[in-house]
Amino acid sequence: MKRFSFVLTLLLFYVLVTFTVYADTSPKYSVREWRISAVINPDGSIDVEEHITYDLSRTHEGPVVRYVDIAHSSRMEKLEVFAVIPAATEDSDQSESQYDLKPYEFVDDPDQNMSEVYTTRPGARPEEIQDVCIYLPTGDGQHTVVLRYRLNDLVYLYRDVAVLYWNPILNGYGLDVRNVDMRIALPQGTKPEDGKAFVYGALEGSCEVLEDGTAVIMAKKLDSEEFIEVTVAFPKEGVSRGRKVIDNDGLERVLEEQRLKAEEMELLRRQEEREQKLRLAAIVGMTVGIIGIGVCVGIWVSSGRLKLSSIFSEIKRRVPDIPAGQAITAQGIGASEEPKDETQREMPAVDLPADYYTPAELSALLHGKRIRPGDMVATLLDLAVRRYLDVKVSGGKAYVLTLRDFDHTNLKPHEEYLVNWFFKDIGDGKKVSTKAILQTACTRGFEREFCNRFAIWKELVLRQAIRWGFNKRVTPFKIYIRTPFGKQHYRSWMGFKKTLKQLSHKAHSLPPADWERFFAYAFSMGIGRQVIDGLKKAYSEGGTLKGDLAILGKGNFGAIDHWLDLAKRFNLMSSRLLRIFVRPAALQLLVAERNHKKSM
Repeated sequence: MKRFSFVLTLLLFYVLVTFTVYADTSPKYSVREWRISAVINPDGSIDVEEHITYDLSRTHEGPVVRYVDIAHSSRMEKLEVFAVIPAATEDSDQSESQYDLKPYEFVDDPDQNMSEVYTTRPGARPEEIQDVCIYLPTGDGQHTVVLRYRLNDLVYLYRDVAVLYWNPILNGYGLDVRNVDMRIALPQGTKPEDGKAFVYGALEGSCEVLEDGTAVIMAKKLDSEEFIEVTVAFPKEGVSRGRKVIDNDGLERVLEEQRLKAEEMELLRRQEEREQKLRLAAIVGMTVGIIGIGVCVGIWVSSGRLKLSSIFSEIKRRVPDIPAGQAITAQGIGASEEPKDETQREMPAVDLPADYYTPAELSALLHGKRIRPGDMVATLLDLAVRRYLDVKVSGGKAYVLTLRDFDHTNLKPHEEYLVNWFFKDIGDGKKVSTKAILQTACTRGFEREFCNRFAIWKELVLRQAIRWGFNKRVTPFKIYIRTPFGKQHYRSWMGFKKTLKQLSHKAHSLPPADWERFFAYAFSMGIGRQVIDGLKKAYSEGGTLKGDLAILGKGNFGAIDHWLDLAKRFNLMSSRLLRIFVRPAALQLLVAERNHKKSM
């Protein structure tokens, strides 16, 4: 009976954990519908009117907050907030869209118990965000409000084109939003072929320019960490009094930026499709597991006995005792052979089987599509060895990486993406510490961004690896096998891996410069720990290491274990098991200043 109670408790715990993991925590309020109408004025400002329908839960307290993007404008003015009230009419033929507007009162310091008032406050980044706090009537249900405001100097005037940069729904708005419908009236006379509209940040977003010169942006739904970033290019003649004049051409750069962003969104859509399939498979697996446990418990209870002791006795009876000094080999049980003296073995000449593809591309050869976040650490090490980065110990336990001056066209796409991500988005553009990279990746709220960024980087690695022809697809089945070229290189790298593991036990047999050249590739081959342990045993704290060494130099050697810790933490962040059980956000991309810096 005790066993039955224990198993039943375990089953109940399994069920609770399963459904708790997949139960979404409902926000206090969400947006059922969001309609935005904007008109571009000749002075480069836009007049905005928003109709937002909120769904409030019973537990909601305080205001709903509209975060208004003011990053590209000089200021926001003429703000008004209204409640939408159905129009009182006896004519049943009147359109259901008839309504009256009841103005909300502006209050400097509203009380939590007040309603039908609003106030403003600086946002988390005051120079970029203005918060509009709206106190709705108490009680759950739907509430529709209308916001009207003007954003001054929002349009940039290049020599060849006018460009509107606007983020109407900011990154990480924190709400589930449905039915977004934006209409931006371009200056009169703008033809569809002259206007170009782009939307970024919404997996299900779409945009087009209509015949009447209206840019239409729509999104059926936005998850809590999606956003909408709008870029509209149109003839500059319609903004004759604009003040944000830039003395260079802008259209070509805008088109190139939007092309890259469109590629990122396509990669994220593919990733979301894969994750949906994984989640479905996980749910099916859990359901089958629960049913299986229930069936097993039922059989156990009905039979009333489970003789584990007899099973173990049978196993012990069938497995013979292994005498001391013998070992189990492929041929059977026998005396173990005495290992040959390592000094009597003639080690072959050691060199990289191929140095014309990167450690990340090597990982694609060895592991197929199973690229790991730890391969990003191997990429950083390789860039340092190739003298694109300078490495210096910081605090004895981490490193500071500094970009050297070099031609970025020499980098492959996945290398350039990693440099931009770590140095420009996390660092100051020139320097970044590995501690800051790790803190950003592990900070609550940024884990999903890290996973999505890694997915893009991984796709770039796989695209680069395809060019080498390591694998080929077998039709009609969606499987890949190694090509003769791939098989040859795979065998060479496996032999090199075996040799390097042997040499790690006597690291003095190779010059430090060779170890440094092999170091990044050792991480991608999965023997970084063995190599580091061998080097530490041979060189202690690096006091006898000599030569022009970037990674293994005397000053950097003491914190060498940090590279392993960095790779381990990265791999944990993107663990497939965690990705299945944690509902992934569609994206949390490019949090740093995007178009603002590019437009300056």
